[in-house]
Amino acid sequence: MSEIPAVKAFTQQNKGRSIWWKLHQLAGLQFSLFLSFVFITGTFAVMSHEIDWLLRPAIWVNPTAESDRVSWGEALDSSQKFYPRAMISAIYAPIHSAAPFDVVLSDNGERKHVYVHPRTGKVLGEGSWFNFHRFLRDTHRRIMIFETYKGVRIGIFLVCLTSIYLLISLITSFWIYKKWWLGFLRFPKGKSLRAFIGDLHRWIGLWSLWFIVIMCYTGLWYLQAELISYPPYPQDEYASDLSKTDRDKLSIGEALDLAIVNSDEIHSEFRVTHVLLQNRDRTKPLFEIQGQSDKAILVDPRGNSVWASAETGILVASRDASTFGVIDRLYIANNPLHFGTFGGYITKWLWFVFGLLLSGLSVSGVYIYVSRLALQEKLNVGFDYFLKNSWKGMGYARWPALGLTVFSFIAFPMLVL
Repeated sequence: MSEIPAVKAFTQQNKGRSIWWKLHQLAGLQFSLFLSFVFITGTFAVMSHEIDWLLRPAIWVNPTAESDRVSWGEALDSSQKFYPRAMISAIYAPIHSAAPFDVVLSDNGERKHVYVHPRTGKVLGEGSWFNFHRFLRDTHRRIMIFETYKGVRIGIFLVCLTSIYLLISLITSFWIYKKWWLGFLRFPKGKSLRAFIGDLHRWIGLWSLWFIVIMCYTGLWYLQAELISYPPYPQDEYASDLSKTDRDKLSIGEALDLAIVNSDEIHSEFRVTHVLLQNRDRTKPLFEIQGQSDKAILVDPRGNSVWASAETGILVASRDASTFGVIDRLYIANNPLHFGTFGGYITKWLWFVFGLLLSGLSVSGVYIYVSRLALQEKLNVGFDYFLKNSWKGMGYARWPALGLTVFSFIAFPMLVL
């Protein structure tokens, strides 16, 4: 006897839906521990500089307008005078009006942060190189694995794989959530805790779609960039001297201020974010001045760079993101998109909030899975039941996920010591 068409269609529909459920569960549940770790560290990495500032009251200063700050060169000279034998490698602009200049240097083989008052130019104090920002950067970016294999940085590669799991979760969610487009205004109102969390999971997922798409795109871009070698960004080199002033007997700070003045010839309204010092131990040290200009939007500061002599302030090369081709522009836009730095604190706070929501989706998805098991077994979801069954539900993937997560916390203190 042949199967009734309606029953056959129903069976095929459930079978198809179960495949999407299994894929969604594979990506979201079995890798949930590692995904949650990457999401949480990435979320707090957005505000890591601000967290470091909060944890160090000694560097809090009265709000100082940018027009009232000492020059970059004065901050640099102040640090050099305070640490005359130190090798300065970088100087960063204050992250906000109540923060100091941040100078990175090596003193007697010890790398550290030195903080310079933005109004007086005096050294406020110093801090360890291994701070909260460094921990989050190295855990989120590479889970403290610095080794490479055939040119591929293993830690970065493993973290970038999470973009594939996130993409699978995104795609499958459209099949398991029927008529999802009607759910934006369907506020969570489940009668039980399980039903409420299920509603909340779907509702947050819908409103986070734009953010998830951005994280998938940027993560996949990081992944392919790790596997494919691209030529360096284009830059222009100069043989002529663009400065108009006497360059004899300049301090390193005076040379930097002159280089920044000269950089206006290349970048209109150039807003310097940080300066790197290159070749300090060689005969021709260089400044690499990075920042933002009005000629190109959504650009990492690396895209707008000026190189100048650290002895004379003479420009020797420059890079202008507005002249880049499509591939280079996509590449240089990835960091601002991934961390939400392109719009100041408006976008940074937006990325931080939605990063927390994305982390919550990973946890709530595990709870939904465990609550369904409890419903089948007619049991309540207690804390012990949740831990036991979520751990079991992760399958064999739980062991490498746990190992990579724990390794980050073990390796960081080893780096500090």
